[in-house]
Amino acid sequence: MTLNEIIYDCLGKVKANHVLEYNVKGISPFFDTMILSSVDSERQATAGVSYIKEEALKAGYAIRGVEGENTPWVLIDLNDVIVSIFTKEERERISLEKIYLEIPCKEINL
Repeated sequence: MTLNEIIYDCLGKVKANHVLEYNVKGISPFFDTMILSSVDSERQATAGVSYIKEEALKAGYAIRGVEGENTPWVLIDLNDVIVSIFTKEERERISLEKIYLEIPCKEINL
């Protein structure tokens, strides 16, 4: 399984929705892909992080870090892939999609 497939599988387990994948290769010097997703609660976000960390490590992928555990916005740095899991309210408040309007994006159906 690719890293992205692992991430999408784990996000599906926690019923994440409105999943967007941004291709920032050549735009960001730090990572190639940014994945945004929404969940209904911080508890779901925490579970999503746990699943992603466990499955990524099991498959041999490195985790650079996790920021914001047990908060409405959790960010997982998987080197070339950044995953943000938001509660719906936090995602609306932060509105990252407005910043990345001109970056190629695709919606992922879980």
